[in-house]
Amino acid sequence: MATKLHHTALLLFVRDEREEAQLKPLARNQRASTALFRRFNAHVRQQAQRTGLPLFVVKGEQQRGQAFGERLANAIESVFACGYERVISLGNDCLQLQPRHILQAAQQLQQHDLVLGPAADGGVYLLGIAQSAYDRQAFLNLPWQTESLTAALRHYASHCLLPDWQEDIDDWQGFQRQLGRIAGDLRKRLLAITAISKPTSLDIPFTPSTLHLASAGLRAPPQ
Repeated sequence: MATKLHHTALLLFVRDEREEAQLKPLARNQRASTALFRRFNAHVRQQAQRTGLPLFVVKGEQQRGQAFGERLANAIESVFACGYERVISLGNDCLQLQPRHILQAAQQLQQHDLVLGPAADGGVYLLGIAQSAYDRQAFLNLPWQTESLTAALRHYASHCLLPDWQEDIDDWQGFQRQLGRIAGDLRKRLLAITAISKPTSLDIPFTPSTLHLASAGLRAPPQ
């Protein structure tokens, strides 16, 4: 299927694991939280690679810009500059994301300017955008990292929502709920890291789904 999706690339845009562990302390100590986010990043990268689509990764200090929207815009533009016409950005905090979800979005992006994977908190766990519909200033003006993001994106361009609403991981409770919905090796590894111990302090603000993209092997699309 991936061979039919000419000029479509994936972006994984993520924070450094240590930085994210400070913002979202999901385990009882910094080391365990960092290990969890390292596993999240490895998982979404594996799911993306299984699609067969080109993958770009922009992580931590590789991101350019001040505000989140500016860093994301710069990452998307760097992929467009490589010759791709459509970009699908993925978050690292939806453990239920599978290759079929990504490929479904890629297929829909052939017909729509914008494809969204809406999260239950008003953010998105997946965002696909065509270069023909991309407007930098309008993109920068979107209410990034707020519960109004999905609603604002619906007015950005013609779009197609994916049918599956997902919950992303914003705090310990969200992490526990996702653990209850996954199985297999990933669940075992995450349980081993946390030992199912709630952190002693979870004084963190509510933050909706974030989209982060990564820069591994910047290359032009096949001719």
